[in-house]
Amino acid sequence: MSFNKLVYKTLLCVIIALWSVGLNANASPDGNETDQKLKQAEGIVNVSPDEVIVDIGALLKQINPEDKSHRALAMKLLGKAHYFLNNHRQSLEYYQQSYSLYMDLGDKNAAGGLLNNIGLIRQSQGDFGTALKNYQDGAELMEQSNNAEHLALVYNNIGNVFYVLGRYDKAIEYLRRAMRLVEKRNDSLGLARAYNNIGNVYLGLKDYSMAEEYYLKALEINKSKGSDISLASSYSNLGLLSGSIKKYEKALEYNKLALEVSRRINNHLGIIHSLINSGNIKLEEGHIDQARIFFNEALRVVMVNKDAYAYSLVLMGLGELELQASNPDASIANYKEAMLWADKIGSSTLKTQGYVGLSQAWEAKGEFERALHYARLNQALADSIYTSDYADKLSRLRVSFESEQTERDNQLLRQQNIYSQLALKRQQTIRNLLIIISIIIVVFSAFIFWLYQSKKIKNVLLAERNEQVFRQKEELTLLYKEQYRLNETKNKFFSIVAHDLKSPFQSILGFSELLSSEYGQLTESQRIDAANNILKVSTDTFRLIENLLEWGRSQTGTTKAAKQVFNVKEMVMNTLPVFEPMMKTKDISLTYELPALLHAWADVDMIMTVLRNLLSNAIKFTPPGGKIHLSALLTNDQVRLSVFNSGDGISPEVEKRLFSLDPKVQRAGTRGERGTGLGLALCREFMELNNGNIIASTVVGESSTFTMVMQPRHLALDE
Repeated sequence: MSFNKLVYKTLLCVIIALWSVGLNANASPDGNETDQKLKQAEGIVNVSPDEVIVDIGALLKQINPEDKSHRALAMKLLGKAHYFLNNHRQSLEYYQQSYSLYMDLGDKNAAGGLLNNIGLIRQSQGDFGTALKNYQDGAELMEQSNNAEHLALVYNNIGNVFYVLGRYDKAIEYLRRAMRLVEKRNDSLGLARAYNNIGNVYLGLKDYSMAEEYYLKALEINKSKGSDISLASSYSNLGLLSGSIKKYEKALEYNKLALEVSRRINNHLGIIHSLINSGNIKLEEGHIDQARIFFNEALRVVMVNKDAYAYSLVLMGLGELELQASNPDASIANYKEAMLWADKIGSSTLKTQGYVGLSQAWEAKGEFERALHYARLNQALADSIYTSDYADKLSRLRVSFESEQTERDNQLLRQQNIYSQLALKRQQTIRNLLIIISIIIVVFSAFIFWLYQSKKIKNVLLAERNEQVFRQKEELTLLYKEQYRLNETKNKFFSIVAHDLKSPFQSILGFSELLSSEYGQLTESQRIDAANNILKVSTDTFRLIENLLEWGRSQTGTTKAAKQVFNVKEMVMNTLPVFEPMMKTKDISLTYELPALLHAWADVDMIMTVLRNLLSNAIKFTPPGGKIHLSALLTNDQVRLSVFNSGDGISPEVEKRLFSLDPKVQRAGTRGERGTGLGLALCREFMELNNGNIIASTVVGESSTFTMVMQPRHLALDE
């Protein structure tokens, strides 16, 4: 920065010295010669800015200091020439001097145009606050001079600043003003510019259909009548829209067209944005190396152009790229640099993007507290932007804007009617007759219209009543179906209770009666067998009653999942000891493959209940000498705990109704063991309460596998 200041001071001294020499050595040219040179410079400033700087710089030294009109125009041309060469500091200096001269001359239109140009430079430097003030001051001067063409340009620029700052309500307000002005003037190029900018706002609001409608309107005008800059803007905007709706090939095609046009006219900002957009699309497709090429090229161009907003955008893109490339440190560095510029220009849109990126990058590093910090900053910023009052106001502006087109059409029709009436008045000879006829026609038309409206209102009321009756019918049908389903469930429930509770109690009574009446005649072995049978039947009955109560509680909606983070392996190991005697009796081998550090997020008591049911079923349907295998893994943001058992598997007919209360699903185990009929239905209920699932897979004649799908640990941190 000190070197730049030194160069600036040196150049300023040289310029002042040259002015002094020129004023002393040369006589002032006459007015006609000065006008001719200035007019010639105006015609070539866009294509030969270097030549204009030399010629007009020399001319400025010869112009009389009292000739403010010519000096103001000369400085304006020098400012424009430096602007096209990206010498923004010199351009700003000449524009400000020219503005002061035009204000002294009382030329508010020219002064307002210079404030607009100054605003463009401030905007490219990222000073959006100053740029906005320049635009608004310029608009005020142009309103006083009634210059609709330039005023429409300034309104467009104001709308664009508010769009970048995330103030979509203000953006629509000023863009709507610009569109009204260009429509009055039949300015097709201005209308295309307004359509493009309005499309940008709708894109920011994620109203893609409306954005596409306005972008295509702008493209149609720019292809036939527009400038290359406007055409490049249309292609770039359509590329952004196509990328937003994931039509990546189409987006790349539009960006390529925008890049070709921008390079042809040496539009640096257009080149930068086309490269950024292409890089973002390649990131979406997962082509990191190709994306890096686009972003590096954009960075090279933006370092020459020095546009703060574009520079921040490029750094955001590089941050996302490094994050996808698993380089979180590089990603964080890019995002932090981008956020410095986002803070400087005060762009809520860029700051939101930066907070999200930093949160993801710190999370990728495992720094969850820092990730949460930036996530909270993002949420706070989002809350400050999208308040309810703001959303209501924005909605009203959108509705007002969309209805304005209809109002303009109606106004055109009314104007045509007025012109017809004026033409009729000129026919004095038949004026009275035409008035009478017109009155009769109007009265008759009003009467017909009243009849039509009355009939229309009646039809609308009838349609509403019919629709209400139809909705009530549908609601009754749904209630009937739900009641029918509940009755069916209740019947199945009582069927299971009647069947599965009766048999165990009969067994208990039988063995108890045997021990009571013939205790002395039984051997010790027979007594032990009878006691073991009573214990087994009592245990099974208790498990049935426990499942019935749990299932009933889940059906009433009173069961809530108390989620917590738990170690999957520890939970499984705490559950297994209960089943060791049962597995030992059937000589079943148990193996497991459980990662020691795998954690899930769920209600651990419910998960243990599900696991007990699955293990009980696995033991029941595993033949003597068979095997059971437990495994767990983390995949696709899911914790999967699987219970595999060898055996006959499950037939397709039974598998379809496996998780229902259908009595036909109940099967005896390999030793005739009976189930409750509620276990798997309860398992599914519990897994769904924990935002999970249970999946059954089988190979008929070989094995069955039941997989519990749970949420991973990091989802608990997100909530």
